[in-house]
Amino acid sequence: MRKKVLLINPRKGWRPPLGLLYVASYVRAAGYEVKVVEFIDEVFFPRGNDDLWCEIEHFSPDFIGLGVISWNRRVAGEIIARLKSLLPAALLFCGGKDPTFKPSAYFDFGVDYVVHGEGEQSCVRLLDALNAGEDVLSIKGLYLLSNGERVNTGKSEPMPVTDLLYPAFELVDYDHYCDIRLGGIPGHFVRTGFLMANRGCPFKCRFCTDPIRNIYRERPIEDIIAEIKWQIDNWQIKGLVLLDDLFYFSDSRVSEFCTRILEEGIRLKLYAQTRVDRIGSKETLALMAKAGFIQLALGVESGSQRMLDIMNKGTMLSQIVKAIADINEAGIYTYAFLIIGFPEETENDLQLTEKFLRQVKPTFAAVNYFMPMPGTEYYNVEDEENLLDLSYSLTENQQQFHSPLPKEKIIEYRGRFLAAVQRSADLNLLRYPAFYLWIVQLFLFSPTVIFRGIVQQWQKQTYTSYFDAVRTSMINYRIYRR
Repeated sequence: MRKKVLLINPRKGWRPPLGLLYVASYVRAAGYEVKVVEFIDEVFFPRGNDDLWCEIEHFSPDFIGLGVISWNRRVAGEIIARLKSLLPAALLFCGGKDPTFKPSAYFDFGVDYVVHGEGEQSCVRLLDALNAGEDVLSIKGLYLLSNGERVNTGKSEPMPVTDLLYPAFELVDYDHYCDIRLGGIPGHFVRTGFLMANRGCPFKCRFCTDPIRNIYRERPIEDIIAEIKWQIDNWQIKGLVLLDDLFYFSDSRVSEFCTRILEEGIRLKLYAQTRVDRIGSKETLALMAKAGFIQLALGVESGSQRMLDIMNKGTMLSQIVKAIADINEAGIYTYAFLIIGFPEETENDLQLTEKFLRQVKPTFAAVNYFMPMPGTEYYNVEDEENLLDLSYSLTENQQQFHSPLPKEKIIEYRGRFLAAVQRSADLNLLRYPAFYLWIVQLFLFSPTVIFRGIVQQWQKQTYTSYFDAVRTSMINYRIYRR
């Protein structure tokens, strides 16, 4: 029996690779020996992965799986090529959003199987079938090659989340993730855990690939509370990021969750995401503030109703105004996500967005450049080429802008949007004594890290302020140090 499974995160980020760790839990529960490896970005730390390659060779896995998102595709391809040379007998499979939508790219890299959709159960069934010498064509949720032809075995059913296994945090340095802090709750310097309370999003925004997971499912409140206690007991977290695309879906569920938090005496700073049209009563928002919610992130996207309609966002400017006002009134920070540079966007739309931001006054904003992803109708051949570019990044460094406006104009408006928003979420860091201590330690013992980050961002000319460059270099240092 081949029992050793290596799971790989091609590029370590701010937050734990939750999808990969869910797969690890299910594979381990099926009786396999599982190891998780996370590669760091060698652009920031050259040759920083040498020890990991030694660990992989020593582990000598029978099966190797990679969890890949689009902006990691090029890195994943390089890792797969080296794995095939180092461990030619190991069977390779990939999963995640990018392999789901572009399986041909991964077969070109040389993988044996692509798992599409939610992969926990499909991965276990694949490994069991391979070990038993059974035909894998009957397993739903796979792409494979048969007689040189790519075969789709059919869509796997969305898995139930009523008895979801906890992510295998112990297979990575989860304590380190909790302590990155600058990658946790924006504007707060606390040890932060990460949790998903539901799966799926039923909405159909044109720029989003979540139709891969479009059936909304909620975990039982008692199960969520139990996992929160588990994280508090094992990792001493003081904050929690709820990673759901749509945590606030209904007043009744949010109220039930907050009531249970208060009944259990759980004291955490809480962060979650939602849509502006899902925000309900002021009473629920007041209860959220009492339960520890300090920030709600909202998909605002644009201050132009014309652009919201083009995006198929399904929201109105009046709903954004009311949601931000009600949340702010409850004493909870608002974090507005915006997208700039759509091909249909005009300078008038950008002007409307800037004016709108000054009107509604979210506490903080994140402004991402529009970038088509595999699985969206915007995606084309040009984007495919950009995905393999060395400097390509999800939010900052794409080489091509899809806007009809000049690149310099898009970058200028991004800066103006950020300038229109109060930056109190960033300044709030100054309230934490531990933040000052960490800054002193960083400048005393690792000053070159900050200098390197500033130089790299200046060379790319993508950041709009010195603060952004410093903050990014700090986060990179927190991510990549061992």
